Amino acid sequence: MEQKVLEYMKKHHMVEVGDRVLIGLSGGADSAALFHILRQYQQTYGYELLAVHVNHGLRGKEALRDQEFVMELCRLYQVPCEVVEMPVQQMAEKGKMSLEEAGREARREVFQRLAGKWKCSKLALAHHKNDQAETMLHHLARGTGLAGLAGLLPADGFRIRPLLCLERREIDHYLQERGWAHVEDSSNRDDQYTRNRIRHELLAGMTERVNKKAVEHMAMTANILRQTDSYLEKQGRELLRKYQKQNFLEEAFFREDPVPVYYGLRVFLSSLFQVRDMTTSHYEALQGWTGMQVGKVLQLPHKICARREYRGVLFYRERTYAETEEEFFIPLHIPGVTSCGEMEFRCRIFKNFFQQIPQKTYTKWLDYDKIKDTVVIRNRQPGDYLVVNASGGRKKLKEYLIDCKVPREKRGQIILAAQGQEILWAVGLRLNEAYKVGPDTREVLEIVYEGGVEDESKHSNIDIGG
Repeated sequence: MEQKVLEYMKKHHMVEVGDRVLIGLSGGADSAALFHILRQYQQTYGYELLAVHVNHGLRGKEALRDQEFVMELCRLYQVPCEVVEMPVQQMAEKGKMSLEEAGREARREVFQRLAGKWKCSKLALAHHKNDQAETMLHHLARGTGLAGLAGLLPADGFRIRPLLCLERREIDHYLQERGWAHVEDSSNRDDQYTRNRIRHELLAGMTERVNKKAVEHMAMTANILRQTDSYLEKQGRELLRKYQKQNFLEEAFFREDPVPVYYGLRVFLSSLFQVRDMTTSHYEALQGWTGMQVGKVLQLPHKICARREYRGVLFYRERTYAETEEEFFIPLHIPGVTSCGEMEFRCRIFKNFFQQIPQKTYTKWLDYDKIKDTVVIRNRQPGDYLVVNASGGRKKLKEYLIDCKVPREKRGQIILAAQGQEILWAVGLRLNEAYKVGPDTREVLEIVYEGGVEDESKHSNIDIGG
């Protein structure tokens, strides 16, 4: 079974030499199996393993038992581990979410924060084929497209799922055969949770009464659907390359085959407005929009408007003056690729061999040793500042933008790479002096910004001081 997992990891390029892999370790059978597989092969494959345990504060003594089990397991095998307590009940009440949703949000928040703190390049999650089948059924019941039916991905950004090639029974057999302990979460038997009802009633019934290989077959189907979805998205992007002019779609776009048009619209709206929750009815309305009277406006969610023009459809967002600085906040994948609409940031880390530093407006080298927390891509916030000279002198971002004569209406559109309130890089303007590569730098972080143009020279160069 270990060899099966290793081959799966190689196939999907899950780990590389030098990776720092953070594992979400609950102590249950799935995460325990993943822990033992990853720790056994970390020296062979040249990655470092770290663990995080999230205590949801919901099961009293049982939750404390799980926490102590994880801490002892990591101590025994000398794997660094951090335990984080999250008030999931309060999060659910405050956010008007179910406990399931709040628990997922809590784990997502903790994993992202710890990955940044420990400079982890990968997050290993213990999802398996049964989880995949449950996800497919859940999405199908709520209504979904091919992407939803494809379910969980083997590798999704910096998240990896090495056990997605296994069924739960294989994991149980593996732990029993090796004599490795784990803990049982009593909430997994509680059918008040949607996921448990799907597991105990739907999936179990399908396996027992319809086909004993239902889980295996659904995993195969998910893989086919994932490939199909990827292909159709490419077709949609091809249509956009032919017919998109910034926020305008030519009339001929809507005359193409409806399925690639649907995918093209999905990519278009996601990249232009960063929205992903449009329904099928919205896309159907858009596909028939060229038959409408010129000047007619279709209202979409998030104040997005589609206006019929003579040669196509123009898209824009209705907003008041106070809403012109539209907020965004996206953790930067280091290393990896981070997308935000038409923007894309590519990051890599390498040793400092005192190479010549490139003087480019949209490619920057930073001293990675000095980065201690998650770097996020966002727009400005109150209290933002830059270090503007070698002696550590600070300047408020607002004052800096005024000095640079950036118009008031443009300031909220400037993209920032930030660590807390400290701005590491005001994209297109300058780099924080404190993070410049120097003779003491051991590791260099390279950030390349791609803003939808082919060549960096096509950007307006307003770089000042670095």
